Amino acid sequence: MDSFLQDARYALRVLRKSPGFALVAVLALALGIGANSAVFSVVNGVLLRPLPFAEPEQLVRIFGNFRAAGLERISVSIHEYRDYRDLPRALRSVAAYDQVDVTLTGQDTPERLNAITASASLMPTLGVAPTLGRNFREEEESPGQDRVLLLTHRLWRGRFGANPNILGTTVSLDGNSYTVVGVLPEGFEYPRGTDLYIPLAPPTSSLAPGFRGRRFLDVVARLKPGVTLEAAQRDMDRVSGELVQSHPNNYSQSSGWAISVVPMGEQMVGNVRGTLWVLLGAVGFVLLIACTNVANLLLARAAARGREISIRAALGAGRQRLVTQFLTESLILALAGGALGLLLAMWGLDALLALIGDGLPRATEVRLDGRVVLFTLGVSVLTGVMFGLVPALQASRADLHGALREGTRGTGGRASGRTRAVLVVSQVALALVLLVGAGLFMRSFLALQAVDAGFDSQGVLTARLSLPTERYPEVAQRANFMRDFVARVQALPGVESAGVVNLLPLTGHSDRSLDVEGKPKGPTDTPWPAVEYRVVSPDYHKVLRIPLLQGRLLTEADSFEAPHSVVINESTAKALWSGEDPIGRRIRLHRNDGEGPWATVVGVVQDVKEWGLDQPARPVAYHAALQQGMSGAYLVVRTRQGPEALLASLQTELRAVDSNLPLFDVAPLESVVDDSVSQRRFSMLLLMMFAAGAVVLASLGIYGVIAYTVTLRTRELGIRMALGARQGEVLSLMVGHGLRLTLLGVGIGLALALALGRLLSAMLYGIQAHDPLTFLGVAALLTGVALVASWLPARRAARVDPAITLRAE
Repeated sequence: MDSFLQDARYALRVLRKSPGFALVAVLALALGIGANSAVFSVVNGVLLRPLPFAEPEQLVRIFGNFRAAGLERISVSIHEYRDYRDLPRALRSVAAYDQVDVTLTGQDTPERLNAITASASLMPTLGVAPTLGRNFREEEESPGQDRVLLLTHRLWRGRFGANPNILGTTVSLDGNSYTVVGVLPEGFEYPRGTDLYIPLAPPTSSLAPGFRGRRFLDVVARLKPGVTLEAAQRDMDRVSGELVQSHPNNYSQSSGWAISVVPMGEQMVGNVRGTLWVLLGAVGFVLLIACTNVANLLLARAAARGREISIRAALGAGRQRLVTQFLTESLILALAGGALGLLLAMWGLDALLALIGDGLPRATEVRLDGRVVLFTLGVSVLTGVMFGLVPALQASRADLHGALREGTRGTGGRASGRTRAVLVVSQVALALVLLVGAGLFMRSFLALQAVDAGFDSQGVLTARLSLPTERYPEVAQRANFMRDFVARVQALPGVESAGVVNLLPLTGHSDRSLDVEGKPKGPTDTPWPAVEYRVVSPDYHKVLRIPLLQGRLLTEADSFEAPHSVVINESTAKALWSGEDPIGRRIRLHRNDGEGPWATVVGVVQDVKEWGLDQPARPVAYHAALQQGMSGAYLVVRTRQGPEALLASLQTELRAVDSNLPLFDVAPLESVVDDSVSQRRFSMLLLMMFAAGAVVLASLGIYGVIAYTVTLRTRELGIRMALGARQGEVLSLMVGHGLRLTLLGVGIGLALALALGRLLSAMLYGIQAHDPLTFLGVAALLTGVALVASWLPARRAARVDPAITLRAE
């Protein structure tokens, strides 16, 4: 320990004598370590941190699947929830919930809240207990007994001032009084963004056998202790087989019916897992490049300290002692860089989360915690060893006789030169891999941006509204409300057209299976493909400028009293009546409450990207809002002025129809489209930032090596020029040295990029992972940058005055 402290004190004295070197090294390491700490904070919060539940590894989500119809991981019905609760042997508890919109009324301004209707078993299944009050009781899962609620800690603190006497008070939701029975722990919100919970109390009619197909619930379950995921899946396979036998009309042999068990963490994280690991690997490359830069600096510095090292060796310092001294210096630099990097990560994490936007699951759990600090410490120590070991070994090979001769410049021999060259080649290779990744993501994003979504989003404002079913229980009431409100909006100055739809493109999906008149399915027939269920007002297609290809659009004549009509898209027409005229044909969708009415096809419109710009168009059926009615809808308004200028007028018109209803989620449709690609944009921007930093570091490395080579070869270059060498020849000599190193690094980097390309293929759109244009363009760019970095010190070498150089020697 005394020896280490002595080495540390000596290292600090040496570093104080070279403040410029120390500052450059610490800043380079701080940027690399800080970027790693920030990205690891996200990976830790999203992927590594346990879910905020008791024994989260036992939690699973349960889904139904009609795989033959293309319906995967769908919601479940009340009947199926009870089957999953009663029939399995592998589950300790099962809970169901549904997300709904409620309006906080009784205030000056109504406020929309995110609510969950949950079974009484939800909180016990998740292992969460209220911090104030109690959980729901089973008897409250019935109509009339369900007027109680649980508040999230966030809503309790923000809306009710953290009132400690909140229990027993009443809250008005959609005009109905609910009693607060509990407040949940701070930080608990499941699903994310939930404000409050009310009991799941389905009406008695929904328990009839005909409602087995009314699927609207999400199901979460807890495995019994010791039960594996595979054992649970086998148990649910048994349950699905029993359901097929007992309910053949609901689960035919040809439907591909199955029940899937998915770990809770996997379902919550979604498809962001691969992206985050790629980004962590990319930022690791940046740190490696920073390490090679600092290692090169240490090699050059060790060469300059050759006389000092040789004197210490002559006085009896062994090689191990010298290596320990140099490693101590590098560790001090790395720890200083780590400390500064952690500070940069603290500042940069908020900016990183803002860049990601709302699309990151578990974003509220991302923070700099003890695990991140330990990660930073570990990375700092590992970094200190990585960039310090090679220079330490190189410097400890002291040439006593050569270094002590008067006039010797240092210990930078051929071995040291080769080591610096290897480090530069490594920098170039790593930088090229990052550049290729950034180039592929950029081209993929540009290809996605160029996709025709099938609609025009410019100049369109969107907003949501929700009708309480207790105040608007009848389909006709809801249909009339939407018709009257849309008419008032269309009469506003500056509005070209307005409409409503149950679900905006790119924001989700609502699948329905269907029957086709005249084409019955036998027991072995392949089921018809599922279609996206859309309920729209007459001018919806006009607002979004979705072209009509055949027939007509829905009109005011498609009213509640008229025969049901439907407009389909191209994909539906091809799937159901390929090569035939679909106009006049009839289809029947299977709705939540059973089989819907037969609807006549009156028109065909162009395909719209409903699921995502990177997803193929799917079959869609547009039903008339005046015939179906909607309890919740998106308003879409095309305006000749700025969309935001309409907001106050829209609120006024809505209050004129119903003063207790708010508009919420107001946003231009263009921002909705942008949000749909936010994850890809984040990945592209972050990779481009990492790649830009890598190119800068690699360029500095090349510049440093050539500059140091010029310094070592000044006498040689002076002699060459004294013997007649021209400036162009000297320039070519130095630039050629840098170019050889660059081309070797580019070759190695291209091989690495090709090998790693398959890891990115699933994250790209419209481009191959081995795209030759990207590879060649990146190689040319990096080579050009390296040439400039080599030319700057080479130009100084070409201007050497041989007479001055030889006199100095």
